Amino acid sequence: MAVVRYLLLSLLVGLSWPSFAMVVDKTHESYNLLRNVEVFVDQTRKVQSEEIIKNPRQFDFQPTGAFASEINFGFSKAVYWVKIPLSRKQEAPNEWIIEIPYLGLNEVCFYAPGKAVVTSGAVAPIESRPFQYRFFAFPLTLTTTPQDFYLRVESSYAVTIPLMLYTLSAFNNEQVTDTLIQALYYGGLLSLLFYNLILFLTVKDRQYLVYCLFTGFTGLGVFAGNGYARLYLWPNAMEWDLISQNTLFGFAGIFAMAFTAMFLRTHETQPRFDWLLKGLSTFYGVLALLFIATLFTNSLKPQIIFQVFFVINLLASFACLYSSSVAIKQGHVSAYYFALAWGALSLGSIIASLRVFELVPSNGFTLYALQIGSGLEMLLFSFALAYRIQHERLMRETAQTNALAANQAALEAVKLSEDRLEMAVEKRTEKLQQLLISEQEIHEQYVRFGAMIAHEFRNPLNIIEGQTSMLEFESETGINNTEKRTVAIRSATFRLASLFDQWLQSDRLNQQSGHLETSSVNLGDMLEELVNTSRTFHPEFFFKFVKPHSPMVLEADSHLLQIAILNLIDNACKYSPKETTVTLSLIRQDNQIAISVHDQGCGIEPSNIDRIFDAYFRGIKENRIKGSGLGLAFVKRITELHGGYIEVHSRPNAGSTFTLWLTTKERD
Repeated sequence: MAVVRYLLLSLLVGLSWPSFAMVVDKTHESYNLLRNVEVFVDQTRKVQSEEIIKNPRQFDFQPTGAFASEINFGFSKAVYWVKIPLSRKQEAPNEWIIEIPYLGLNEVCFYAPGKAVVTSGAVAPIESRPFQYRFFAFPLTLTTTPQDFYLRVESSYAVTIPLMLYTLSAFNNEQVTDTLIQALYYGGLLSLLFYNLILFLTVKDRQYLVYCLFTGFTGLGVFAGNGYARLYLWPNAMEWDLISQNTLFGFAGIFAMAFTAMFLRTHETQPRFDWLLKGLSTFYGVLALLFIATLFTNSLKPQIIFQVFFVINLLASFACLYSSSVAIKQGHVSAYYFALAWGALSLGSIIASLRVFELVPSNGFTLYALQIGSGLEMLLFSFALAYRIQHERLMRETAQTNALAANQAALEAVKLSEDRLEMAVEKRTEKLQQLLISEQEIHEQYVRFGAMIAHEFRNPLNIIEGQTSMLEFESETGINNTEKRTVAIRSATFRLASLFDQWLQSDRLNQQSGHLETSSVNLGDMLEELVNTSRTFHPEFFFKFVKPHSPMVLEADSHLLQIAILNLIDNACKYSPKETTVTLSLIRQDNQIAISVHDQGCGIEPSNIDRIFDAYFRGIKENRIKGSGLGLAFVKRITELHGGYIEVHSRPNAGSTFTLWLTTKERD
């Protein structure tokens, strides 16, 4: 009997003791709690917290694996209770933070042993959150004895409950990394918006205005969906915040359909499909108004509108992809970019919709699929608009050429019948021919330079994409290389900005009198920064900078001077074998400063020395060495604008040295 009593006592103790407790140690600073929790679905919505905490075993708590690979229940009216058994090893920290990185939860209540309940969620005041943070996070204290922590969750949106456990320092690092990634997205979005707004103000084409409205509403919707709008724009508008993202996406959908119709000219080329786009645009508008109406009446249920909205999104995505394919078959070349843009957004929208309806698991990628797709879409839309400008310019030039040919034929007929007009006709024809040749030359320059820019853009974009992927991967695995990745991204961004400047400054540099925006430039610091940037952009080369002992300051246009030096560095790398050294030096002689770039490349033939600064001249015609022949012409022009000159010392197969001589005296 004593043995039986002992076994019964052990069983009772075992029943009351928290089971499956996750034990944290000092070697890890973050944990994904997904596999270590149990969930009880309260369909009646009547179970009280006292009942759960006092006797959890009377309720049907199930491990998360019994539901899905992720805690994702889709749209549901039930209340979800999550039991989280935790303890720590003796050497592990006792202060931790549990995070729910998902905003679509109306109410989140956190129960810790011996502590007051903390009630937060999308409909709770922002002050209810223990941390002023876009997600829901709660502090907790772990002991070496296992304890059960509870979450009570309900929502009118799709119910997803990702769970992460962090130390205080790891939580802060996670916030910094998350903020950096979001800043990159919103920074790129704002750049595209303002760039196209400037284009609209310049060319007065309504397509750019509609694109800007689409971009603005989409960006604001993502901003609201990521929780930043609740923090910074409408902290006390809780009911509005619940429907703000989809309302803003509804308005974005109106302009997306309008932009599609305008860009693909469906009114002319696909009249039947044009009516479908107008119908979808109307649906988006109605859904946006219905979302707003839920703020004023209880008869409308946001849950149903949410589901209809996702269905309309899928239909609109497929419709726009189909219209793009038809336009491509009709010879609409810029529709390729358009199709890729909608493909990126459609893929993100489809993944987001499938996640909401529990058809794909919830994870970092599926939660942000729509945001990633929207960023790629807007970038590709910008490329499509740029290609449209180039294509329309080519069409105008073709029309001008045909018109000129017709004019010449008419003038010849007049010449045969009216001898007195012969001289006037000849002069007019000659003038028109000169104008045509000049216009064709300008067009050829833009095409060649545009091809070069397109080629040069690939490396920085690949660097940005690669470093962003590494940043996301390292963030998920707990590795903190944010500074290293940020430096690489900043370097590639600086490179892209320089290429844009080189393109945009080409007309100004070719004018008879260029305008310099001068300031005091510390040449040593500037060259050192350019060398560091070049190490990232040309990792297969070694760079050496001979820095002077004392600072050298020059009144110069820093922007143009950087373009000149980067051109010399790029040429040095283009015409040199890999794993050779490019050397930069800075020397003062009396009132002059010399900036020198030396390489160990193939050198220049003596017969070409005097021609290398001519526009479009290239000493080496090999296809493996890309370029337009404009770089050294820019360098020479920039140097002359600063009142200086350039020297070249080179021998075949013995490398080259380019030296910019600039005066330190200020010019009048």
